[in-house]
Amino acid sequence: MTLLAKKEGLSTSDFRSYWAGPHAALALGMEGISKYTHNRVEKVLWTTNDPPCFCIDGIVELYFRDEEAMCDAQASTIGRRHIPADEPNFLKGWTLCIVDTEGDEGDASDRAVKVIVPFLLGASPKERFAAEIARYASETGLRLELNWTASTARRAQLWSEPHPPDGLAVLWFGSVASAHDAFDEGAICSLLAAHLAHATAYLVDVRSVR
Repeated sequence: MTLLAKKEGLSTSDFRSYWAGPHAALALGMEGISKYTHNRVEKVLWTTNDPPCFCIDGIVELYFRDEEAMCDAQASTIGRRHIPADEPNFLKGWTLCIVDTEGDEGDASDRAVKVIVPFLLGASPKERFAAEIARYASETGLRLELNWTASTARRAQLWSEPHPPDGLAVLWFGSVASAHDAFDEGAICSLLAAHLAHATAYLVDVRSVR
């Protein structure tokens, strides 16, 4: 999962067009990609900070057949040279998070509404936070996916998050209205504030590239 911040002076529409057009075509030239998803940030629903602690205009999810395929893609000419050379055309910031995923992977085809919450852990251990948010999801009938950051990377030529997230929680709601209601100072806000040092809930528009 890669956190993207658009290039300064570039409009949101131009950022999205380039990301989904020339850059996506370049990325799909890498072998071994089994799934490729663009999460385009529509709105900040809630945050522990003002302004938000993360600077994100989009989040890329790249799935590979296996770890070997991922390493081969990164080492290829496209992954090693062409993609990094292209990124400054539309990006200011790039922060890669290699994640271990737990929970139910959502699917944009079912028209559910996706909210991604990157976070930094607070005093609570990760196991306690995971248990509490899983309980919340079960009680409210939401699908939950927890992505724990195993390692991170940055590009030398681009800005990166000074404190990459410890994880990214993904919640799937039945409608935009229900997503807004949940984060309108609801129980989820209290839960996140109690267990996390920093977090921001992003309502995203999902585009399945592959």
